[in-house]
Amino acid sequence: MVSGSIILSPRASLSLQQVLDLTNVYVEGARKAVDPNIALVLCHDAEVSLYQVKRAAKHSEDTTMQEGIASVYIDLGEVLETHGRQNEAQTFYRKSVKWGSRGRVHGSSSRAIHPPRSIGLATRAKNIFLRNVRPPSIPFHPPEPNSRLSDTHQLACCLGLLQANIEPEDILDLDARTWLHNTKNEPDEGERLKTLATDVVRAFKRDEFKDAKSVTEVVILAPVLERDDFRYLIKEFYSGIDQSGLLDVHELEGLARLIQAARPGDLVSDDLVKVLTLLSTQLRDIPEQSKHQLTVAVSHVLDAMADSSVKGLNRETIHEPLSAYLDGLKRSSDPYLVFQAAHAYQALLCAPDDEPLWQATLRRGEKITQGIPGLVGVAKELDLNGFIDGLGKIQDGQEGVGETVPIVKTAYEGAASLGENGQGFLECLEEGLCFSRKRAWYAALRGADALIRDGAFIEFKRLVCESPCQRDVTFQWGVCQRLGEIAANSEWNGETRWSAIALLGEIYQDDVVWGDHTNVKQWIVSILMQLTSVPGGDIQFIETQLLKLGESGDTKKQELYRMCRDDGPGCYPLKVGRFEIGSPSLLDRVQERPDVEGSLRQLRRQRLKEREKVVYIPPEAKAGLQASDETRFPLLEKVEEFFTSDQQVFLLLGESAAGKSTFNRELECHLWRTYKKGGTIPLYINLTNQNKTWLPNSSGDASSQNRR
Repeated sequence: MVSGSIILSPRASLSLQQVLDLTNVYVEGARKAVDPNIALVLCHDAEVSLYQVKRAAKHSEDTTMQEGIASVYIDLGEVLETHGRQNEAQTFYRKSVKWGSRGRVHGSSSRAIHPPRSIGLATRAKNIFLRNVRPPSIPFHPPEPNSRLSDTHQLACCLGLLQANIEPEDILDLDARTWLHNTKNEPDEGERLKTLATDVVRAFKRDEFKDAKSVTEVVILAPVLERDDFRYLIKEFYSGIDQSGLLDVHELEGLARLIQAARPGDLVSDDLVKVLTLLSTQLRDIPEQSKHQLTVAVSHVLDAMADSSVKGLNRETIHEPLSAYLDGLKRSSDPYLVFQAAHAYQALLCAPDDEPLWQATLRRGEKITQGIPGLVGVAKELDLNGFIDGLGKIQDGQEGVGETVPIVKTAYEGAASLGENGQGFLECLEEGLCFSRKRAWYAALRGADALIRDGAFIEFKRLVCESPCQRDVTFQWGVCQRLGEIAANSEWNGETRWSAIALLGEIYQDDVVWGDHTNVKQWIVSILMQLTSVPGGDIQFIETQLLKLGESGDTKKQELYRMCRDDGPGCYPLKVGRFEIGSPSLLDRVQERPDVEGSLRQLRRQRLKEREKVVYIPPEAKAGLQASDETRFPLLEKVEEFFTSDQQVFLLLGESAAGKSTFNRELECHLWRTYKKGGTIPLYINLTNQNKTWLPNSSGDASSQNRR
């Protein structure tokens, strides 16, 4: 016991199993620690705790306990490798062999024990993606009530905050937190913002030339639209694709983002079948030079369909429309095109799933909010171990649509030199163009997308390095594409972009870990060459990386590098950052129109405020002056009956100071409280304050001046 401590440690009373569990807690803490000194302290604590278990296990025939010890030693070695402690790591690996590193890891995790290796996680992880970061977001400046909004991003953030089921303390921005509190107390402002979003959707429909900027703008609002507005918008995209002579890439990309933004209940199965039918019709006569760009867009639409939670899809119905087009791409000599076709096929396989693997195991809890990136703290509830195990099941043919045919083991395992893989890149991709089974690489890439989206780069690195399809050429191709897009996006911080470039270099140079995939290496060189012309990039660092690649490996590899440099960066540009909005924007046009509803909201607020402190007793009335007092009734009820009838005039008679004017003022407030957009506008006019010439003269007419 430490002097002055409050809690007595029960360590001595722990069972061997509990001590082993405690050791694994230390190891897991060391694995997550960013500070190397903290990681080393936790590793030391794990080793000390392990001593007690080792003494008992030496004389025990319990192989489970021995395997647990071996697992801990391997985990300690990997952590130390990550922090550059090669000698200590090798010592722990040798100890794991001594304790029999075979079988499964002990405990609740079923992660397989990895064999000791001299080149492992250190080359894959050292100094690369050391921390998670907040995802890119546009600064949010809360608007004043009834003021003009600066742009559509501001409108989306406002509506996202109002709709999100979040606690105030989850909001990271103090101004946003204050704005949300004030606006929730002013429902009129929320209605105004909803009306603006609806008007933007209608303005998009009226826009004759729907270019990329207008598509981008309206899709920004998709996650925060009311269901009727969302349905209206998606039908507009159907109509645009159906009526166009040629497929418009911008509309396809917009449709993909629209489907991804859909909330439960926004989409129905008929929506997705209709999309596929439209695509299959439009893709029949696509020019060769447009195939790659359009196939990428189609692939994104299919990704969005795989992400959606629509029930009741028929597998054959949704596969048939696009099968002919994608099947025709299998034999293309363009590896970029074949990769996108393979990606699209895998998305088709996942589209009818109740919940795809990458959603089920990479879920971030219930506090994910769309439309407000960077403003809300996200609960990091990752089950990355479960996700990787799920990938293993797909890889082993245990997961999917009920097939018993196992996945063909990749021909790249153990490849030692260029050209010795026994199977070309295109042949490998053709294996993915098959409806008979799913591929682990697709689910792994979609999981990587989810992690990148949330800035979870520590987990992204681990997924890339530990995935069972890590050496799969198609997986590596997709990973390299994503790394290139991270490096090209100036909205990520410098350290993150540096890590992306560094990992590209590791995949190119480390043939033992990543294999000798010629086409992947060509793709990496092409990506790095593109990055040299991206604004805001570290050109000197990228050029240094390229020089390192040119000097690495044997003469064959160096010749490959020279050939890649001579060929240039290729014709498939990386996606860089977010899309731009036009000027004037759809929102600008909407806000230029006279805002009648805005004026009515101000009048409503003013009239209700005038009577908010008035003490009012609801009056009773009777049908006529001669009617018995026993026939009295609540006056408001009789007036409401009148409003729902076909009668045109309601005459209220009473003595002076009986409360007629007071009742009418209260009636006006009652009608304002129940007012809905487009409904009847209550208007109270006090005739006693008007000039008497306002009333009709003896000839029955009011003067033209007074009529004004």
